[in-house]
Amino acid sequence: MKKMKKIKIYSLVLLSVALFYKCEDNLSDLNVDPNAAVTVAPSTLLTTAQYNFYNSTQGVAINADWGQLMVQQWSQTEYTEDSRYNQDISFFDGTWSAMYASVLKELYAAKTLVEEQELPVGIITNQKNIIDVMTTQVFAFLADGFGEVPYTEAIGDNSLPSYDSQEVIYKGILTTLENAATSFSASSTSFSSGEIIYNGDVAHWTKLTHSLMLRYAMRIVDVDPVTADKYIKLAATNLISSNAENALFTFQSSLARANPLFKNNSPLDGNRDDYAVSEYLVSTLTSMGDPRLGMFAKAASSGNIIGMPYGLSDNDATVLKPTVSRPNDDVRSATTPHVIISFAEVQFLLAEAYERGILSGNAANAYANGVTASMNYWGIDDVTAIAGYISNNAYDSANWKNSIGTQKWVALYMNGFQAWNEWRRLDYPQLTAPAAAIMNTIPVRMPYPLSETQSNSSQLEKVTSTPADMTTKVWWDVN
Repeated sequence: MKKMKKIKIYSLVLLSVALFYKCEDNLSDLNVDPNAAVTVAPSTLLTTAQYNFYNSTQGVAINADWGQLMVQQWSQTEYTEDSRYNQDISFFDGTWSAMYASVLKELYAAKTLVEEQELPVGIITNQKNIIDVMTTQVFAFLADGFGEVPYTEAIGDNSLPSYDSQEVIYKGILTTLENAATSFSASSTSFSSGEIIYNGDVAHWTKLTHSLMLRYAMRIVDVDPVTADKYIKLAATNLISSNAENALFTFQSSLARANPLFKNNSPLDGNRDDYAVSEYLVSTLTSMGDPRLGMFAKAASSGNIIGMPYGLSDNDATVLKPTVSRPNDDVRSATTPHVIISFAEVQFLLAEAYERGILSGNAANAYANGVTASMNYWGIDDVTAIAGYISNNAYDSANWKNSIGTQKWVALYMNGFQAWNEWRRLDYPQLTAPAAAIMNTIPVRMPYPLSETQSNSSQLEKVTSTPADMTTKVWWDVN
C-alpha cells in the first residue's frame, strides 16, 4: 500500500504540467508543439517549472518521507520502512524524471523563448536571470541529493547524458548566480505575469540570488574554501534582510493547487495519517524551553504533546499511533507556503561566516537575529520571551557548530531537504540511526533511480557501481 501511495504522488507531480496549459476543444491542438514560441509564452513555462519544482520539494517523497525523517523531526506511525532506511533504487524514479522533464526542460525552453522576444535588453536580461536562478536551485537539489548527475549535457539531443562531478556543478551554479547578481537591471522590469514567487520584482530577485549564493558558497566551505570565500563575500552585499523578504512559494486553497502535504493528509484526497512529531523533536524543544513546539505539533489524546519514538517497527508504531501527537494543522494547511530561503537562514549563514572569519561581524548577534526571525515567522512576537530564550540558549563560540546547527535544525522545520543538507554539513544535532534500521548510519545521499540504471547505465556506471548506495558522502560533506 505504501508503494502505491508513492506512485500516485509521483504521477501527480509528472502530470501537473498539464494544469497550466489552456487548450481549446479542437483536434488541431494535437499537432501543435506545446513548447513552440507560437503557442506558449515563456512566462507560462516558468510558472509550470516553479510549480513543479516547489510542489515536489515540499511534497511527500522529498520533504516528508526523506527530509523530515532523515533529520528525525517526524516519525512514521505505520509503514515505517522509510525511517528504517529501507529505500531502494525505485524510490526517486518519479523525482528524477520530474526534475529533468518537468522542471529543467521547461526552464530551458522558457529561456530560449525569452531570447527570441523583441523586448528591451534590460527586460530580457532580467527574465533570463530569473530563469537561470531557478535552474541553479534544481541542479543544487540534484547534486546535494544524488551527488554526480547530468549537468552540462542535462538537456539536449544526447539521449545518454554524461554525469558531471559535484565540483563542476557547484562551480557552475555559483558562476551562474554571480552573472545574474551582477547583471540584473534595477531600472527595468522582468515578467509582467507568470512569475509566482516575487511577481517579477527585480529587487527581490536580486536579494534572493545573493542569498542563494551565500547558501551554496557556505555549503562548500570545508571542501573548497577559496571558492567559498569569494562567493560569500560577493553574496553578503545584498541579502534578504527581513521576514517580509522571505522567498516563499505560496500554495492555493483549491485542492488541485494546495500544499502537497495537506493533500496527502486531507480526507478529500490522500487521507493519509502516516506521520507524528518525533520524540526527539519534542524532547529537544522541551529541554530548550522552545515555544515553537506548540506551533510545530498539536496535543495528543492525553492533552499533551507526545512524540513518537523514531524508527520503530511497523507493529510497535501501530501500537503507539493512537497516543502520539501529529504535526500542527497550520504547518501543512492548504496554503502553507514552501520556504525557499528565509531571513532566519541567512542570519545563521552570516553567523557562521563571522565565526569563520570570512566576513567581519558579530556571530552571536547574527545567531540571535536568526532565532528571533524564526520565532517571528512562526508567530511568536513576545520580545521579552524571545530574549529570555536566547539567553537560556546562548551562542557558544567554542562550539558554534552545535549552536548554529541545532537552531538551524529547528528553524528549517517543514523544509526537510534543506534541514538534511545542513545536518550533513554541520553534524548537529547529533543524530543516530534507530535500532530497527537496516543500516547503522543515517543516509547521507539519495539512491540513484532505477530508470537511470535501465536507460543510462553506461554513463551511470562511470560514477558508481552501487547506485543504491546511501552511505558515501557527497563532495562537500567532508566532516
